[in-house]
Amino acid sequence: MNKKSLVLLMSIGICLSACNSKKQKNDESPVLSKTFYEIDFSRDFTGSSCNNLLLSDMFEDVEYIQLETTNECLIDQRTFYALTNKDIYILNKNYTKEKLFRFDRSSGNFISTIGKTGQGPQEMQTPSALYAENSFIYASSNAVNKVFVYRKDGEYVRTVHMQRGTGERITILKDKYIISHPGQNYKEGENNFKEGNPNQYNAAVILDMEGNILFTQRDTLKGEGLPYMTLDWDPKRWYFNNQLNYYNEVDNIIYEVNEKGIIPRYKFNLGKNRWTVTGKLTKETMAHIKFHCFKETSDYLFIYWNQNQKAYFARFDKHTEKLDVMEDESAKGRFWHLKANGPQNDIDGCGIYFTTSENYEDKTGNFIFTITPDNIDYVRASLEKAKNVKFPEKRQQLLKMLGDREEDDNPILVIYKLKR
Repeated sequence: MNKKSLVLLMSIGICLSACNSKKQKNDESPVLSKTFYEIDFSRDFTGSSCNNLLLSDMFEDVEYIQLETTNECLIDQRTFYALTNKDIYILNKNYTKEKLFRFDRSSGNFISTIGKTGQGPQEMQTPSALYAENSFIYASSNAVNKVFVYRKDGEYVRTVHMQRGTGERITILKDKYIISHPGQNYKEGENNFKEGNPNQYNAAVILDMEGNILFTQRDTLKGEGLPYMTLDWDPKRWYFNNQLNYYNEVDNIIYEVNEKGIIPRYKFNLGKNRWTVTGKLTKETMAHIKFHCFKETSDYLFIYWNQNQKAYFARFDKHTEKLDVMEDESAKGRFWHLKANGPQNDIDGCGIYFTTSENYEDKTGNFIFTITPDNIDYVRASLEKAKNVKFPEKRQQLLKMLGDREEDDNPILVIYKLKR
């Protein structure tokens, strides 16, 4: 990782800093001293049974939106969502007919299709992710390392050619800077890993709207074989106070990205639970902690991870620095690809999974769960069994929406609103 504590970029008027954990621990800055934590994850969590983890610890309300269904806006299973206060943007990721749809958030009604996909000028090529900011929509493609920019009315603005790739997600900072997470290094759109070559992991890259790199947080990987079996293609990300946060599993630090720079916020001390870079799945690597999901409020950091083919949820109290852990026995899947119910849903009783393709997060940190034909029976059963929920009227509203659905209708969006 870049060990310089400060990189001053006068041309753009922001500072981008990256410091190692030891330096940050001793930093006497009053801002950092209130926000930097070290969390012990070195112990054995087997059998952890904290039973007071609730969904209402994270979220304070819920909203339901039935998306309109027409022949112009049929949504497949492979999608990506971006929400603003007024609009819902949906990238339909069917590889033969990718489309970018715009819906009205208050009614769920379809408004328009944005842009076109193809190989020609001003056309999106294999878009894979979305970001909506102010009046602009950004569709990124990790296949061709480009970001396609449109106005919300569909007018094409520009194409940004991304050096080192886009990764699976991008964030836009004030319509001036692009934050990408290429993860494993890319070259000309292809995986650059070959035996004998230095292995690089780009946890974060900040670029301007011309595609020029302003800053890179890069780590050199050392290990046997190719690390893609145990290393995420891009870091886990979430939003807190409208700021992007991401976990770099190379140095086990959570960073925030804002106008002042890249700021360390949490350090995980994993001990023997820390993974080692390897291209092999072994009993040893399966015993390592693999973080999958983070949520954050003013009081807590919530953490979900897999270890030894088991799922765990934890709540870290920022005031007391206490870590409460729950082993989730509902986990299903193989290796690190487990899905689990998570904390008890005491908001509306809807059955949700925390780490599947059915879930998304908007830039305010809200949690978006999509109800589709694949999970509707499970959701309905969980609602019918739910008791003592905080919003029984919302529970009844969702049950009615499920009853009114036709088999081929577009998804229902369930939006859990993050506590501030």
